[in-house]
Amino acid sequence: MSTTAGAPPSSGPAPGSGPGTAKRSGPWKVATASLIGTSVEWYDFGIYATAAALVFPELFFPELNRALGTLMSFTTLFVGALGRPLGALVFGHIGDRYGRKKALIWSLVLMGGGTVCIGLLPGYGTIGVLAPVLLVLIRMAQSLAIGGEWGGAVLFAVEHAPPRRKAFFGSFPQVGDGVGYFLSTGAFAATALLGHEALVGWAWRIPFLLSAALVLVGLLIRSTMEESPAFEAARQSGAAPQKRETPVVAVVRDAWRTWLLASGAFLITVGGYYIVVTFMSTYAVSDLGFTDSQAAGAGTAASVVVIVCTPPAALAADRFGLRKVTLTGILLHLVVAFPMFWLAESGSVAGLWLAMCLPMLASTIAYAAIGTLVSGWFTPRTRYTGLSMSFQTAGLLGTLAPAATSWLFTSSGGSWTPVALAFAAMALVSAACLMACKPADETAPADVPLADDPLMDGPAETAAR
Repeated sequence: MSTTAGAPPSSGPAPGSGPGTAKRSGPWKVATASLIGTSVEWYDFGIYATAAALVFPELFFPELNRALGTLMSFTTLFVGALGRPLGALVFGHIGDRYGRKKALIWSLVLMGGGTVCIGLLPGYGTIGVLAPVLLVLIRMAQSLAIGGEWGGAVLFAVEHAPPRRKAFFGSFPQVGDGVGYFLSTGAFAATALLGHEALVGWAWRIPFLLSAALVLVGLLIRSTMEESPAFEAARQSGAAPQKRETPVVAVVRDAWRTWLLASGAFLITVGGYYIVVTFMSTYAVSDLGFTDSQAAGAGTAASVVVIVCTPPAALAADRFGLRKVTLTGILLHLVVAFPMFWLAESGSVAGLWLAMCLPMLASTIAYAAIGTLVSGWFTPRTRYTGLSMSFQTAGLLGTLAPAATSWLFTSSGGSWTPVALAFAAMALVSAACLMACKPADETAPADVPLADDPLMDGPAETAAR
């Protein structure tokens, strides 16, 4: 492939300087739009994860005992995530060929629509086994949307950001994760105050139905965004995938090693999140005697950690290097793997808050910059697909975490030690994959000079240019 210098995606013609030139949105506007979109997505995801821990075992699996019902409820998280890789391919294809904006709008519609449908779904007591079947089908449809949402939102923000603030603006979708989680756990904490009987009977539907309003706001914001300048420049220069070659083919053929390593690097930020949000909530209520409201409140506190700590972590990554900060966050998971259970076992609400906030802090430090880092591992013509495939492959594996850890907990006679070891093992896998993908893998497009691709791994690589 040729290495002839071409027009870099980050520069291109000045806005309005020629026909077909896309107007460029400001980085703050795009980052805010990405934040709102991912807030809606993670609100939808968060209320499902919380409901799966607190009420779905009784609603959809009442014929089973509590432990087995919880295991089946968590299994729907995994079964419903089987469509995530397919969603990454579908929306990645749309985003890399037809534009990031189109993909992001349709992913939001599909995700929000599915959440409203769950809020209207009858339980097992009304329609029998059809209830869990429909639940899984709706989750599979939603998983298609999840497959294309996060990667596109990060990429959209990164491609609009100035070179020295890629991680900062690219972290806004991660802040959106925290905002969505905050809203979802806050909604469940409020409805749980009505009592467990009301929560299981009807109140659980309220957070799901409220998603409709959030989706409308998200669509209004995203419809005002302009297309990514990097995508427009790549399309005008001929760097976009040719009609006879799909983006996924280019990723699997040319960047399969990067895809696999990136998937492993994402593992602890996705799987660890599931353990904190789902397993810890169930463990706190079922085994430690906390109320539903107290468990949801601790989850809300953990979401505040994400919102508050993501921007400083991203700024540190811009200053000291994406790889260094991300690796630091991953390794911190090893530090908190056992203390988070010791704190929960204290029996105090403060201890439970710390048990969920400390691992979430480690996840936040790693998660703040990893999207921007991995974006630089793929060329502009396949970035949407490559980033989404990597994140969703990890997501598919990560959704096994609640069911796997519940099985480990039950089979070990109620000991959390295997769960802590599994948590630490995921962190080690992510650290190994991150270190295995060297800066040399973070290559620029073949038709764009390396010096013009700002998505590299921090000051050292920037100085080398």
